[in-house]
Amino acid sequence: MNKSIEVVIFKAKAGVSDSQLQTAALAVTVILKEMSGFISREFGASEDGKYIDIVHWKDLTSAKAAAEKVMSIPKCGEFFGLIDQKKQMQFMHFNKVS
Repeated sequence: MNKSIEVVIFKAKAGVSDSQLQTAALAVTVILKEMSGFISREFGASEDGKYIDIVHWKDLTSAKAAAEKVMSIPKCGEFFGLIDQKKQMQFMHFNKVS
């Protein structure tokens, strides 16, 4: 089975500071590390206010299971609540090519 790369590109909701968003994102990393199939996570910001969240998973099954599970975890909900999900948010899974 191929490793999976989860990519989310988004902007924060109006009024959310970089510091607020980054603190919430780091809190989610602790949770993701405990999930089956988690390999690593990268989080970055661009100069024009966009963020990228890249999570590496053992396989697509693990990635999809985690994506479903995080929806019921309050700390993850706090992070998701800072994201402008209506404008330009992109959520994708890719198969890793060696």
